[in-house]
Amino acid sequence: MNLSRLSKFTPVAVSALAFALLVSHTFDWGNLSVDTTSILLLVVIVLAPLSELVKKIKIGDFEAEIGSREVEKVSENLKSSEIGEPEKPNLIHSDIPKLVESDPQLGMAKLRIELERLLKAIYFRVEQPELDIDKVPLNRLLNELAEKRVIPVALQSSVRDVLSLANRAIHGESIKAQDAESLANLGVKVITELRRIFRGLPGKAVEKRPISKEQEKRYSGAKYKVTAITPYVDEPYLSTYVLDKKGMDEFLNGYHEYAQYIVGVEVFDDTHNAE
Repeated sequence: MNLSRLSKFTPVAVSALAFALLVSHTFDWGNLSVDTTSILLLVVIVLAPLSELVKKIKIGDFEAEIGSREVEKVSENLKSSEIGEPEKPNLIHSDIPKLVESDPQLGMAKLRIELERLLKAIYFRVEQPELDIDKVPLNRLLNELAEKRVIPVALQSSVRDVLSLANRAIHGESIKAQDAESLANLGVKVITELRRIFRGLPGKAVEKRPISKEQEKRYSGAKYKVTAITPYVDEPYLSTYVLDKKGMDEFLNGYHEYAQYIVGVEVFDDTHNAE
């Protein structure tokens, strides 16, 4: 169900229900009765259609709702940044917008997690820090990546904006369904650009040599034996996995989050060995 469409009919439904209750209460069995309840129901009828005009509920310095204008501003800033349209838009897949439709708060949490993961991956590839990257503040990562021109300053600003609104939604500030969906789509654009930057970062290879198309084809179709160690304090152990190319991608996705490290990778099936 599209929550943004449903929200458009909510004021009408509230007005209709309030009107029915007002008629039932005021004209009870033919006896005209106007009291406090009647007046309150009349106020509901008048104010319900105006609910869409209310952008924020403000008590002192506390803003209880993320305004539509704030989301629009993020969109405008993103358009003015150096982010272009993806070369292959049909290949972009993300379940974040759908998740936001069903559960905006959970969807915003997933958006934040994905942005953090990508920023840390980019930072790690550029800096290869010895310290625990999970303890490095996100603002520091953004600042250093922008200073080193790994990411454009305009993109840095867009990342901050998306993260800021996502954080506010996660921590309980209400956001209209339509605005939540728009923010999710903007977040996916930022994620797509960060992925493009990550893929374009040069790795620090010890050696590079050309191979033939036939060799590349054999490597991509091969299975690999991956050996990893899980360093448990009481009983560390070694694990061996047999994975194809897709399995390797899934295995390595978010691998830095696990208490395990790889110690060996080799072609498993000798018939596919490119050497």
